[in-house]
Amino acid sequence: MEQTESKGRLIKWQVKQPHISDGICHSLPTLKNHTVSIVCLLLMAALLLGCHPSHKDARTTAEEAMAAYNDFFQSLKGKRNADTDEIISLTKEWRKLDAAVSFALSSDTANNRHAHANSNHIALGDSIAVQMALLINSQKRSFADYLSVVRGLNDVEVDSLSQRLAGSVHLFYRKASAIPAYKGSGKEVIRKYERLLESTLANSLRTKEDAIDFLRQEDVAFRSFLLHLPSLSSGNTPLDGITRNTGKVIRGIIALAGKEQPVFGKTEVVILLAMRNNRRLIQNAEACVDGLSRLRITDNGQAAAYLWMILQPWISFDSFAYALMDEEQLHTMEKLAERMPSALAKLKGIDFPLEAEELPTLLMETFILGCQ
Repeated sequence: MEQTESKGRLIKWQVKQPHISDGICHSLPTLKNHTVSIVCLLLMAALLLGCHPSHKDARTTAEEAMAAYNDFFQSLKGKRNADTDEIISLTKEWRKLDAAVSFALSSDTANNRHAHANSNHIALGDSIAVQMALLINSQKRSFADYLSVVRGLNDVEVDSLSQRLAGSVHLFYRKASAIPAYKGSGKEVIRKYERLLESTLANSLRTKEDAIDFLRQEDVAFRSFLLHLPSLSSGNTPLDGITRNTGKVIRGIIALAGKEQPVFGKTEVVILLAMRNNRRLIQNAEACVDGLSRLRITDNGQAAAYLWMILQPWISFDSFAYALMDEEQLHTMEKLAERMPSALAKLKGIDFPLEAEELPTLLMETFILGCQ
């Protein structure tokens, strides 16, 4: 019940976001069907074996494992609050004991005899989830707390091939960062960005080299756009064309992996586009936080757009996304976490679907309970 409620609250909020995609904000409060994101998520899911690896325990019988699981539950019932470090420790113990029960039950040759034990295991796990939710909500959590939970509990394992691919993508974007941004005004930058997309669509992407070259040029265009974000975020400059054409180009890159003779492997394109998404959302949030100090907010819509762009990485990144980040990106997330209170204070009082201060607790709850 508690797990479902937690996920429901997060999903309910996410569908109320302002119209912002690919890190570019729009003043129209409408949503589109993000086909690209859905395809990527389906492909990502095929790569993952689960939220965390199995833990084998020295206990050899289901009765012993269940007794230890129940002891853990009883110890939780006696707690009224817990700091973030203790939450992490308790979650690790919960995962270990839960896996031990599952392993013991699956290993027992007399499974029929333990049908009742299976149902007890599920019921006890649900009761533990309720107690953990109470402990998570026993204190106000910060974005730094949530990031500590991610670092401490993200057990997604990336295989050696994916690790090599991720390393290559990080190197690619480090080199792309050295290319100078566009010169000119915000409107001139937007026009250059639009021409890049129009030219790419006109010529179409046929090879891996075409796709990689586009991503390199797109990175320059996006960084150039972010330099003018304060002036472009007022809604006076139309950005729908960039959003629409970017979606078409990305769908074209995904299609290269689905050809009869694919240009990309599916794993390769998922990692490439997931890391592109990581980079853009982090860059965008960082630019928004930096820009708040000199931004003169003109209306509630602009403020809501800024708030969403600042919050978007925290809501969008899942375990897989964090697993693909390098230390530099994680360090940037840590710096963003430190700056979130002051950024939110500046945007306080705007009309938004949820109190942003509640988000770290909700994210922590969803991250921990969602993988159980």
